[in-house]
Amino acid sequence: MYYEFGYKQDEIAKIEGISKAKVSRLLDKAHKEGIVEIKVVYTLQSVDELADTLREYFDLKQVYVVPVTVDHPDAIRNDLGRAVSNFLGEIIKDGDVIGVSWGTTLHFVVNHLEEYPAENIKVVQLNGGITKNYLSTQSTTIMERFVQAFHAVPYMLPVPAIVDSVYLATALVADSNVKQILDLGREARIALLGIGRVSEESILVKAGYFKHKEYDELLRNGSVGDICSRYFRLDGTITDEELNQRTVGITLEDLSAKEYTIGVANGEEKAEAIIGALRGRYINTLFIDEVAAQRCLELLDIKK
Repeated sequence: MYYEFGYKQDEIAKIEGISKAKVSRLLDKAHKEGIVEIKVVYTLQSVDELADTLREYFDLKQVYVVPVTVDHPDAIRNDLGRAVSNFLGEIIKDGDVIGVSWGTTLHFVVNHLEEYPAENIKVVQLNGGITKNYLSTQSTTIMERFVQAFHAVPYMLPVPAIVDSVYLATALVADSNVKQILDLGREARIALLGIGRVSEESILVKAGYFKHKEYDELLRNGSVGDICSRYFRLDGTITDEELNQRTVGITLEDLSAKEYTIGVANGEEKAEAIIGALRGRYINTLFIDEVAAQRCLELLDIKK
């Protein structure tokens, strides 16, 4: 009566022959027990002026800047996730191959995926996701959600993101099963990936891929961010070629050749990583939040 038909609490009390206070208690109980769920849907109107400025400056296919309605990282990631999932629904075609990376932001994207009508879809993991300790990269969960949403055939890459030597990386890439998956990743028309920043809070650090001094070396060499576990500087150049050769997954050059390479990031702390990714031409479609966009323009000294 209350939620579906719009009756007032005192009207319900009169119809049911109970007190208004009891009606209120029952409604509260229904909410707490999960019978009723309340969802706030914020408008996802892109901040057009910021988006247009970045799109034109970097000659991008599309830029979507979500407004910061609620200044909380999870709320912003949720809005980005919904925007990206809506966009995927618009561009997907029958027979498509979708390449997917992993990371915190992509976890929020998959939470908003719905079932899409496209047929014969393949989803391929773009970079290794096995960690060296207990921490999960959530790569499996992300792949599973894409498979469910698109009724797709999954192609997992069951290897570490970074290995101990170039020799080992070369051997892994030469394995027929790994090679098949990497080849499929290169064929993908659409690639979806998070833009990581160089930080001690990085999943790659927490997952045990770096010793402390090794990560310090990346910082000293000017690293600002990573895409698919490959590190780059503010000008977009690869930071450490030897490390790049020890990384198992799609190359940044292969990403730049796709019809849609969609980068997703949030927060002003990601601004340098976003700029580096754009200068390297590793992505052509960008989804970020208003604060990150404003910080990018400040660093680039662009007046919007």
